[in-house]
Order: sequence, then structure tokens, then C-alpha cells
Amino acid sequence: WLVGTESSLTETGNYLALNLMKWPLVVVRDQQSQLRGFYNLCRHRAGPLVLEGTGHCRDFVCRYHGWRYACSGELLKTPGFEKGEIADPADMGLLPVRVDSWNGMVFVCLDGSAPDLVTWLGDIVSIAAGFDGTAAMHFDGDVIKPAAANWKTYGDNSCEGYHVGMVHRALGSSMLRESVDIDCYDNGEFVGFDVSYSSGKDQSRAGKGFWIYKFPGLLLHFADYAFNAETVLPLDSNSIQLQRWFWSHAEKAADNNIDTELIRPNSEQVIDEDINICERVQHNLSCGVYPGGTLSAHQEPGTIYFQQLVQRALSGFAEPEESGTKG
Repeated sequence: WLVGTESSLTETGNYLALNLMKWPLVVVRDQQSQLRGFYNLCRHRAGPLVLEGTGHCRDFVCRYHGWRYACSGELLKTPGFEKGEIADPADMGLLPVRVDSWNGMVFVCLDGSAPDLVTWLGDIVSIAAGFDGTAAMHFDGDVIKPAAANWKTYGDNSCEGYHVGMVHRALGSSMLRESVDIDCYDNGEFVGFDVSYSSGKDQSRAGKGFWIYKFPGLLLHFADYAFNAETVLPLDSNSIQLQRWFWSHAEKAADNNIDTELIRPNSEQVIDEDINICERVQHNLSCGVYPGGTLSAHQEPGTIYFQQLVQRALSGFAEPEESGTKG
């Protein structure tokens, strides 16, 4: 799961604490400058180490009874405990969580048997190599938006471009006719949109881009002059939280007469439009009268593939049906 950026964790003791669905987590830069991930709970009686958000600490001190831990997870002090009351302090360190980074982004993994991050990303890594990384860009902040929709409703929508002309009129008018190639990739389990934009009125979108929806809930949008990434966090069966991070390359944008000040607001407009339609679809799905519909292999191959991946995940990783996938 994408949880933040390396730029917020540059110094020893910098940390990011969050609730990933029901799991309290903290990611920290330790004394050896390594990223570490832990459950944000004390081994004594499950008290919180830090509150949600970013911050800095020398050590973690439980906010309940004051137990102290190194940023590398080792138990350091247990105030008020007599010597010998803890049989083996070495066994009472913080509970670890897998953490890794790629392209300036920090990911956590709660599944000890899952593949490493680069393997999980699959063909995304080679696609990203065709664009500048975030190290060459300026970080422009992030935005968090709630949505009253199931995560799969949002995924269905994000994996097709059929709705763009109706839902995203400004975005649709800036895209070149017949300029979007949609492919489904098994190596990484994602839907890829190879996009070209016209150089018309909307100068925040001119050029070439590649959009990705990676199962189950990671969106990546590469462009010649900008990049953004979004995580889709399920909260319950009818609500999600979206968080998107933005980067831009001022020099490349200027070379192409692109106004970087428009990139983020235009992106947020698209998010808001997606949220609006997904919430309305979710309401209609929940009313109990929709009998099911028909998908177009021509217009909605990504949505078909996304639903096959959902089916695969629910059926013990059975192979999905043929969908013209790559990899």
C-alpha cells in the first residue's frame, strides 16, 4: 500500500503514522538511515506510540505508560518495572511491518508472503523508466478526499475511458481523437492507458502521458512534465478514502508552455468528477433493483480485467479468463 513520500522521511527520527484500514502503522527513518515499519502499538498493553501524521522523535515513547523503543524497534526502557519482570526484553521489540520505497514513494506490506515491491509492480517499472522520476521534480503536496462508494465501484470506473466524454468534459476535449491505447498487464496486474493530448486551450495537459490503475487500489499518472500517485483505501463496504500526491517538473513544463499552477487543480477536478459519478452509481447499486449489465470488450476491456482480478482474488487465485492481457 502506498502511504507517503520519501521527502517526508529524509532525516533520522522522521516518522509517518497512519491507520491503514484497521491497522495502526508507523514508518520511520532509523539511526542507520533505513526506513522501518512497525505497528503503532506498545508491546506492554497496546498503547499508541505516536499520533497520526508526520513528526520527529529520538525514540518512540508509548503515550500510555511510557515504555521507550529505539527507532529500529528495540525495547529500551520499561519505567516502573522491576528487574527480571520481563523475561527477555529482546523479544519485546515493536512488531515489524514490511516497508520499501520506489520513485520517491513509500509502500508498506502487511503480508509476509507477498513478493517484493519491484516484483509486485511488474511492468510498471519499465514503463516508468520512460519518464522522469520524482527525484527530478518538485513535490507539490497531497490531497485527501472521502467518497461514499465501494472500492470496486471506483476501480470499475478508473479502469475504463468510456466515461471520459460524459463525466470529464474538460479532460476529454484536450485528448487527441483515437489517441488512447488501453492494455491489460498480467505482470503487475494493472490496466495501462497510453495517452496523447492536444496542445489546445488547456495547456496543463498538452503532451504525452501514461495512466495506470494497479490492482487493488493504486493509480499512477505519468507525464512528460509531471507525475501523481493515488491510493484507494477501503474504509467499509460503502466508503473509501482517496489520497493523491503531486509532483511537477517546472523546466520541462516551461519548455512546453505548460502552466504548472493548473496541473493540481485540474487533477483535483477530475477526482471530484469521478467521486460524484461513483457515489451516484453506488447509491443505485445499493437500492436493490439493478439486475446487472453488459460490458463492452472494445470500450471497457480494463473494467472487464479488473473484475476478473477481483474474481481471482476471491477464488484462490484462479487464472482469469482471456482478456487480451500482456505479460
